[in-house]
Amino acid sequence: MSVVTYSCPCCGAPLRYAGGKNQLQCDACGNSFDLEAVQAFQETGSQTDIDFDLSGGAFSPEELAAMSGYTCQHCGAELMTEATTAATVCPYCGSPAVLTGQINSGIKPEMVIPFRISKEQAESMFQAYFTGKRLLPKVFLNTANRIAEIRQLYVPYWLFDCEAVADITYDATRRHVFRQGEWEVVRTEHYAVRRAGTLMFEHIPVDGSRKMDNRISESLEPYAVEDAVPFRPAVLAGAMADCADVDAEECRGRAAERVAVSTEEAFRRTVSGYSSVSPRRRDIRAQRGKATPVLMPVWMITTEKTLAGQKRIFTFAINGQTGALTCDVPYDKGKARLWFLGIFAAAFGAGYLLLRLLMRGGVLG
Repeated sequence: MSVVTYSCPCCGAPLRYAGGKNQLQCDACGNSFDLEAVQAFQETGSQTDIDFDLSGGAFSPEELAAMSGYTCQHCGAELMTEATTAATVCPYCGSPAVLTGQINSGIKPEMVIPFRISKEQAESMFQAYFTGKRLLPKVFLNTANRIAEIRQLYVPYWLFDCEAVADITYDATRRHVFRQGEWEVVRTEHYAVRRAGTLMFEHIPVDGSRKMDNRISESLEPYAVEDAVPFRPAVLAGAMADCADVDAEECRGRAAERVAVSTEEAFRRTVSGYSSVSPRRRDIRAQRGKATPVLMPVWMITTEKTLAGQKRIFTFAINGQTGALTCDVPYDKGKARLWFLGIFAAAFGAGYLLLRLLMRGGVLG
């Protein structure tokens, strides 16, 4: 048989039940509390239960007959395109792709977001990226930035939907400082703040390709899913599509993490007016969750540069719908250091000059 002991939220001493007031009394500090409030303070822990319906369809025989499969012998990427494509290159590493004659992936996309950014626009965005980027290595600023390869690719994603039901309790305090005679008195009020409610999440994207760096794919978000069209092989005309090699079960953890973080942030913004707030208990559950496989449009551009005597390939990715651009080009650490020192010196010089003017004018003298 377990024994439950309630502690004072203020001083930690044991509480006793005062029957006449229907409250718990602390003999150490003299405070009294409602039973429900103390029970809320005693509850701790964190529980997250976010699940999704991971069912997905397979390609029909007619769809398989209208598409061709390619396997990159260099990086292992499995690609698909329309059946009339005769030859292509891997959009990830640029190596020639080998026709295998069939699609090996059993995950059929339900929707496709078409390209809105043309090849010419993507090339122009690539060139415009280098304008005004003073911290880039000199090789990108002093020489022409030529495109080695530009490839039109549909990247597989899973879109997760769910309804998150959350119940979170916070420890909160209000701190009051006042003088009482010659003493400075600090009074701290303790509160148990509870928030409960429901949030709807739609189209949480998670990259379904191992070849695509998650940092790149997440930098390209968001996509306007309302522009998506149902999948059919003809949509792939002129482009390639990466076959999903990360199933929904494996991607579910990333989606659940996003749901939990977003729910906590939304609830926390509703707790204001306190000196301090910290979570005590968290319970987040999901219902009516589902995962939908889709294809997202991405332009993949590579350029070759020689840095520190070595030839390197740098990758640029452009959201084929919105034009958002991301890349793996590093900044010049030496330039960044000089830029920071210049900002610091300018701020220090301005502060010193202001101080001298104030002293000369007698403000500080």
